Amino acid sequence: MKNKLKSFFALPVFQNRLLLLTLWIGSTAVCCALKLLRPEGERLITNYIIYRNSFYHALEGLSLYLPYPNEQIDTFLYGIPFTALIAPFALLPVFWGMLLWCTASTAVLYLAVKMLGLKQWQFAFIIWLCVNELFTCILMQQYNIAVAAFVILSYALTEKKKDFWAACMIVLGTITKIYGIMGLVFILFSKRKGVFIGSLCFWCVILLLLPMLYCSPEYVIGSYKEWFQTLTQKNVLNLYTEYTNISLLGMVHKISGHTTFSDLWLLLPGALLFSLPYIRFKQFSNKTFQYATVASVLLFYVLFSSGSENSSYIGAMIAVCLWFLTTPTRTKTPRLNTALLLFCIILTSLSPTDLFPAYLRTEFVRPYALKALPCALIWFKIIWEQATQEYGPVPEKRT
Repeated sequence: MKNKLKSFFALPVFQNRLLLLTLWIGSTAVCCALKLLRPEGERLITNYIIYRNSFYHALEGLSLYLPYPNEQIDTFLYGIPFTALIAPFALLPVFWGMLLWCTASTAVLYLAVKMLGLKQWQFAFIIWLCVNELFTCILMQQYNIAVAAFVILSYALTEKKKDFWAACMIVLGTITKIYGIMGLVFILFSKRKGVFIGSLCFWCVILLLLPMLYCSPEYVIGSYKEWFQTLTQKNVLNLYTEYTNISLLGMVHKISGHTTFSDLWLLLPGALLFSLPYIRFKQFSNKTFQYATVASVLLFYVLFSSGSENSSYIGAMIAVCLWFLTTPTRTKTPRLNTALLLFCIILTSLSPTDLFPAYLRTEFVRPYALKALPCALIWFKIIWEQATQEYGPVPEKRT
């Protein structure tokens, strides 16, 4: 199967660098146009409006986390340093701000995947198979695109011995949407752990204090406290809605019909399984083992978060593709691997679209968070592989 895929995606038309970049940037432009050129345009870009408003609320010293029904239909959920990220876009007119925000996020993720150092046909495979998830994210102007990029970059930069900038990606992802903290795993692959830790401390100070350039210290400190409280409250609310908690946690809650038991009953075993492969120190220098770790990280923060939604799966789909391309079991369980990939494409990627039967989507997939099922099965297989398999030689460098 892999040889057939290689032959297909190695065709010049599919791996052309300009075409691949145009595919992703073009998808971004089309999505933005679909939203902004309609008469009710601004009402269709609610997430971007929330992001944009957060910067102005910070400037005015208003709470970032209170509802503002006259301005936006939902509340802000990110750390206050996010207001610095959105500032250059918020200063522009809404149309251009949203277009450039989405384009910048897409470009950063594209660069992050490119920096993984895959062969060109493997890179093309990921770009083509993940374009639908990207489309979903752009339609919602989601920050999940950038978060996935930060996690991937934290690995890619570590692997390239650029620990200082890898630490920046980790801290930036953590203090804006928590998920970036998963990048700390990649310190295992660092050749300069002291530099890595020192860089983390440096960026924690710089980025935590960054909002004080335009806000008072009291306001910034208060915002961090309020953010923690807001996330705690949001976690409870996520348990009861169809459009959030699309995760392994949510699937178990929704299928069982029990929403009162603590997520810790699932989180603790999940964290133990996630950590299990990292006792295999001799595998750390192997590039394919490192790729498996990147895939595991990207899947873990989606599967074990009550805040996961449809647009969270951009990172998960990249993880699935990365696993499929580099798994050490590609000759041992090829049929199972292919079946899992196809299952993921159909149920995870296509189920929210019109290409999937509406009845199955509304009656089964959405109510029971089944979008998470293929990714969960693949994550368990990755953990098993990391814990038991001998990883092959380092893949050839991308040409």
